Amino acid sequence: MEFIIRNVDFEATEYEVTKKIAEVLHACPGPFVSDADAQQRLINFRVTLEKNEWGGVRNKGNGSLRLPSKDVGLKFRRLVDGEDGVTIKVGKKRLKFIPTTKHIPSNMLVTLAKAPYVDPDIAQKRQEKIDALSSDFRIATVQIGTFYRPEGASPSDPRAFSVEWQSNLLDGLGWLNFEYEHKLIRAKVGDPARGQLLYSLIVTFANINKMAVGYDFGNQYICFDLFTPPIVEREDFNRTLTGTYSDKKNYRERVGAIHPGHEQIAPYAHQIRIILSEQGDLDKFKQFCKIAELRPPIHGIRIEAICQGFFTSKKLALVQRWLRSLSLDWPVAFQIEALLRNGVANTKELEDLRPRIDELIRRHRPFAAAIMRFFVIKAAARPPGQTIHKCFELVVQEKLGNVRPEAPAGRFYCHRVTVTPTRLILEGPNILQSNRVIREYEGYEGNFIRVDFRDEDRLQYRWDREVDGASFVRHRVGDLLKDGFELAGKHFDFLAYSSSALREHAVWFVSSFQHDTKGLVNADTIRSSLGDFSGCIHSPSKYAARMAQAFTATDPSVKIHRSEWSEMPDIVENGVMFSDGVGTVSEELGDLIWETLCNARRDGGAHAVKPSAYQIRFLGFKGVVAVDKELKGVHLCLRESMNKFKDHGEEFAMIEIARPVVKPNTPHLNRPLITVLEDRGASKDTFLELQQKVVAEARTAHDSVDLYAALLESHGLSLSFRLASTMRKLNTLGLELNPTHLQRNIDTPFLAQLRACAINHVLRAVKHDARIPIPNSYMLMGVTDEGPAYEKKGYSNVFKLPPGKIYACVHKPGENEPMWLHGPCMVSRSPVIHPGDVQQSYAIGKPPSDKLCLFSHLKNVVVFASTGATCLANSLGGGDLDGDLYEIIQHPPLILPDHYDPASYPSGKPFTIERPSTIDDVCNFVVEYINSDVVGLVSDKHITIADQASDGTFNEACLKLAALHSQAVDYPKNGWKVDIEDIPRSLIPYKPDWHAAEVESPRPTDYYESDRALGHLYRNIQLDDIPTYVPQQLEKPLSDLISVTLRPLVERQLERRVRPSKLKVSMNSIYSAYLDELIYVATCHTLSRVPGARLREEEIVVGTILAKCSQKRYKNDRTYAMRECISVLIRDIRSRMLPESMKNASPDEVRDGLENGWSAWALSHEKYKEGHEKGTEGYGAQSFGLVALGVVLDCLEQLEELPSTQD
Repeated sequence: MEFIIRNVDFEATEYEVTKKIAEVLHACPGPFVSDADAQQRLINFRVTLEKNEWGGVRNKGNGSLRLPSKDVGLKFRRLVDGEDGVTIKVGKKRLKFIPTTKHIPSNMLVTLAKAPYVDPDIAQKRQEKIDALSSDFRIATVQIGTFYRPEGASPSDPRAFSVEWQSNLLDGLGWLNFEYEHKLIRAKVGDPARGQLLYSLIVTFANINKMAVGYDFGNQYICFDLFTPPIVEREDFNRTLTGTYSDKKNYRERVGAIHPGHEQIAPYAHQIRIILSEQGDLDKFKQFCKIAELRPPIHGIRIEAICQGFFTSKKLALVQRWLRSLSLDWPVAFQIEALLRNGVANTKELEDLRPRIDELIRRHRPFAAAIMRFFVIKAAARPPGQTIHKCFELVVQEKLGNVRPEAPAGRFYCHRVTVTPTRLILEGPNILQSNRVIREYEGYEGNFIRVDFRDEDRLQYRWDREVDGASFVRHRVGDLLKDGFELAGKHFDFLAYSSSALREHAVWFVSSFQHDTKGLVNADTIRSSLGDFSGCIHSPSKYAARMAQAFTATDPSVKIHRSEWSEMPDIVENGVMFSDGVGTVSEELGDLIWETLCNARRDGGAHAVKPSAYQIRFLGFKGVVAVDKELKGVHLCLRESMNKFKDHGEEFAMIEIARPVVKPNTPHLNRPLITVLEDRGASKDTFLELQQKVVAEARTAHDSVDLYAALLESHGLSLSFRLASTMRKLNTLGLELNPTHLQRNIDTPFLAQLRACAINHVLRAVKHDARIPIPNSYMLMGVTDEGPAYEKKGYSNVFKLPPGKIYACVHKPGENEPMWLHGPCMVSRSPVIHPGDVQQSYAIGKPPSDKLCLFSHLKNVVVFASTGATCLANSLGGGDLDGDLYEIIQHPPLILPDHYDPASYPSGKPFTIERPSTIDDVCNFVVEYINSDVVGLVSDKHITIADQASDGTFNEACLKLAALHSQAVDYPKNGWKVDIEDIPRSLIPYKPDWHAAEVESPRPTDYYESDRALGHLYRNIQLDDIPTYVPQQLEKPLSDLISVTLRPLVERQLERRVRPSKLKVSMNSIYSAYLDELIYVATCHTLSRVPGARLREEEIVVGTILAKCSQKRYKNDRTYAMRECISVLIRDIRSRMLPESMKNASPDEVRDGLENGWSAWALSHEKYKEGHEKGTEGYGAQSFGLVALGVVLDCLEQLEELPSTQD
C-alpha cells in the first residue's frame, strides 16, 4: 500500500524520515511487534522524497511511503490518522500521510515482502563511505614488475622492485579510484579527449597480499603485492551512445595487457607500482584504505625500484634455448618452466641455478624430475632470508634417492597447465585416472598434457553484464587451441576432450612423438585411429562428443574377440524406446571382468558386492551392460542405441569400465530436490526432522568409536587412511572415546582434530548444500527389463514388469542377505529442476519364481519396465540408461500423493554445418562452450526465483528456466547454446540468506531471510570453528595408550617368527618419501592463493577441503583430485611395508609386515617429537602414524590376534 507524505521539513533527508517511521513500525512492544514476536523480521518499507531540482533545500516537502501489504497499510493508517493519531515528527514538522490507490509494481512488493529492512544508519554510513572514496588520485607513472631480493641483502631487508614495463602518464591521463561497492581499486590509463582507448588495471581487495607506500627521490609511490595478476579491461570513450539500456552492456572489453610491451612481460610479472603526481596523496591513500577497511599499507621502509630486465626477449630466449637442449629430460624442463611461469624464479635466478640443475641431471638423472617437482613448491614457500640457491641445495641433499609413488594400473602421472588471461600456470605431474588413448600409448604419457582455461584466480570465467569477455575468450582460448603452444622446449597441439573435462573447461593437448611400433604419432593420427566419425562429421559438437568417448576416465578390464560381441535391436513399443543405452553381458564374461577389477582394487573386492551391471566404453559403444544369465559363454550384447560411431574393424577390443555397480548408494536431499518436493506438498517439518537426525549423528561422533566410525563410513570420509576400520579394530581391544570403567581412553589431540574436521565437513554440507541422507532410500543405476526382447526371440512364460513399475534388490557389502524393495516410492534423477522431475512409482518386491524373469538375479540396480506408453527413466529430466543414477525414495513423508506431468522437451536435431567438420570447428565449439556454459547460472537462478515467487517452481520464469536448463545440459552434444539474454532475471535484487553459504565476508544487506524450507534448514545449523590444535604432551615414544596396548601382541607374534625378516626396508626413506608427496599434494590442492599455503594434515586425512569457494564445482574437483593422489600415496607406502599379497602370505611373511608397521609407528612418534622440538609442528608424522597403525592392525588381524571386524 502506498501513502503520499506531506509536510516534510525541506532540510530532512530520506534517512531521517525513514528512522522516524521505523520508530513506529518497529517499536517493541508496539502495534506491529509484540514481545512474543521480538525475533521476527522487521517490516520493510520504502521512503522516497521528491528532490528539488533547483538545488538549495534538500526536498520539495513531499514524498511517498510504500508498505509491503494492504493489512500493514490499513493498520498504519488507523495509527497515524487524525489529530489524535501517533505523531511522526521530523525536524519541527509533523508528517502527514495520505493513502493512494496507486498500484505498487510487483517487483517492489516482492522486495518489501522479502528483502531485509536496512537500518538507515547502516545505509547512511555505507553511502558516506562511498562518498568519502569518490575522489580520484592522479597517476604520474604505472609500473609493472616483480619483487626480488638483491644479492647480499639481509633477511630483514625489504625486497626490491624490478620495473619490467612502465607507462609515463604526465602527457596523458591516469587516475586511481576506489570502488567500495565492488570491493576493488581501479587504475585508469588513457586520454579520452584525444580519442585514446581507456585501459583499466583492476585490483580486487581480496587479491591484495600487502601494500607499501613511500617516497623515492621525492616521488610518492604505492606498491601492490598481489596474489594473482590484475584484471585488465579496455573501453572506448568515443563509442556511439543510443540512450538505451544497451549502452551499459558490454561496453568494457576484457584484454590481456594495456600495451605490447606489457603483453611481453605479463606472463611472468604482475606486481604493480604506481607513482602519484599530486602532493599529499599518500596520506590521502592511507586514509582511503582505512575507510575501505583494507589492511593499512606498510610505510617507513624504502622499496628500491630499478629496471633489472629479467623478462626481456633476449633473457627469455636464453631460457628457452636451454629448455630445448633438455629434450631427453622434458619432465625436468617442465619444472624449470614452472619456476619461471609460476613466478617462483626470475631469469637471473634460473641462469645462476643452471649449472646445479645440469649437474643434477648428469649425476642423478633417474631422480632429477622428482627432485625438481618438489623443489618448485619448496622454492615458492621458502623463508624470506633463504636464497633460491640455498633452497635448491637443501632439497637435493634431503630428497636425493626418494622415489615417487608408483602409479597403479588405470592411473598415470599427468602434467597440467592452467591457461589464464595473462599466463600459464604449471602443475604436477599428479595422479589422474587413465583413458583409452593414454593406455594405447603406454610409456609415452609425458607427451600428453591436460590444459584448463580459467580466470586469474583459477575459477571459471564470469563476466559482469557491462564487460565483453566473450571476444577475449575467442582470442585467448581460440588462438591457443588452433595454434598450440610451446612449453619447455616442446610444441603441443590440441587433441580432444572428455565430456566431464569439458564441463571443467579442460582439454587434452599432445606433443608429437616417435613411437617404437606406430611411428610418428601426433594429434591427427590419434584422432584418426579412434574410429569412423562420418556419421556425425557435419556437427562439430557431436563429432567432438563422439571422440570424447575415448578420453573418458576408465579402468581396463578384459579384451574380447570380434566373435564374442554382437549388436542387437533396441526395445521399442508404440514409438517409445525403453533400452536407450543399455545392453547385456554374459555371466561368464561378467565374472572375468570382475576378477580383473578385483586384482587392481586395494581390498581385492572383499568389501564390494559382485556387480550385476557395468557402465562401459567399448570401441564406438557407450552405455551400461547388465548381467544376463540366459547368455552363455563369453559374450557381450550391445544395442544400436549404444553405438555412437563405427570402429575400424578391430579383431580384439578392450572392455573399458567407467563404473562397476559394487554397492547401493544413499541418495541425499539437495537444494533443488527440496525446492521441488516442498512445492509438490512435502512438509518443512519433514526436512527439518531429517536434518536434525544427521546433525545429531554428526555431533555425537565425539561420544563413541562406533558413532565416529559410522559417521566416517556413511559420508565416505578418510577412506584412504581407513580410519573407520582402524578405530573399530582398536575398539575391540577395549579402547574407547568415552570409556566405561572397563575400557581405556583412546583419545588424543590429533584424533580430536580429525573428529572436529569430519563433523565440520558433514555439517557444512548440510548447512550450505542441504545435503541430507534420505532414509529407506537408494540411488541405483538404471537398466531395462529384457523380458520383451526374449519374448520376441520366442521365449514363453516370461515375466515382464508392468508399465510404470520398477524392480530393485539392494545388497550392501558385508550383509548376508539382500533386500527387495516393495511398495510405493518416488523416483527422481539429479539434477531435479522441473516439478515433474519426481514421479510416483511402485516397487514390485521379489518377482514370481514360476516364470522366466530376466532380472531376478540383478542387485543394486533399478530395473525399469520396457512396456507401456511412456518410459519412466526418460520422464525424469530426459534420463536414459547409459549410466544415469536414479533415486528410489521410500521415506513415507516424502511419498507424495499428487501426480505432476513430467516436462516434455522434444529433442531437436544437432547444429550442423554444410561441410565436414574440421578440428578448427571443434576448437570454435570449445570456445563458444566456455562462453555459453550457463548450466550453473540457470540452476542457481531457478532456485533463487523459486524462493522469491509465491508459486515457487510452478512460476512461469522457473518453468522457462527448467527448459533452458535442459537445453544447456544438451549443448555439448547438440551444439545449440542458451542465449544468456533469454535467462529470466531475479524478481528482486536480493538473494535468499542460504545463498551466502560459500561467499567470503557476505554483506548482510545483500540477502533476505528465506521463509522456504531451505531458509529454515540453513538457519537451523551453526557451524563451530575447528578448535585450535593443542599438541599432546610429548612423552617418551611408544608410551601412549595405543602403543602400550599393542606392544605385547606385536612382540608375541614377532617371537613366533622362525626366520629372519625378508622384508627389510629403510623406514626413514619410506617416511621421507611419504612426507615429500604429502606436502606436494597438500600444497597443490589448497584453495589459498598465499605462497606456501597448504592443506592442514587433518583435511588430508579426512579427505576434505574446508576453505570457502564461490564455485563449488572447482572445490569438488580439487577435493576429488587430492583424494586420488593420497589414495595412491598410501597404497604405495603400504606396499613397501607389506608382503606382495596379504591374502596368500605365510604367517612369517605377515610378521615381516607387522615388524615394518611397528617400526613405522615408532618412527612416527619420533618424527612428531622431533618436529615439535624444532618448532615445525611435525607436519605429516601423525598421518604417517595412522598408515603404520593400519598396517599393524591388519597384520595382527590376519594373525588372529584381533577379533574380526567389518572394514
